[in-house]
Amino acid sequence: MHFTITNGITMEVEITKTDLKTIVSKASRDNKFNAIKNALAKDIRGFLEKGEYIGWRTVAEGKHGESAYFAYFDRELGVRTVLAMRKMKNGGPYKPYAIIDEYAFSATKELLQKGTPL
Repeated sequence: MHFTITNGITMEVEITKTDLKTIVSKASRDNKFNAIKNALAKDIRGFLEKGEYIGWRTVAEGKHGESAYFAYFDRELGVRTVLAMRKMKNGGPYKPYAIIDEYAFSATKELLQKGTPL
């Protein structure tokens, strides 16, 4: 699936079955959150349209060499959920990477930068 969306930033998005499998495979310690995350993975476009862009961060050194940076979108659905979208290097599209809970997000939120990414 390919589409362009403007919500905080403009993104050309590509979603493959492999992307969805990656999201579903990242289990949190909360089974209720896992069920919510797996349902949200079926509608990434809707998450991006209804979520709030909260910022971006650079890639941690030595990790995700194919990614230029990550952009984050927040959505409250009874529990706070954060969608991590990675911008692929060399002008590639944005791809969904993970839907994480507040606990997992808190580890990196200090690194978030506001505004338009690089």
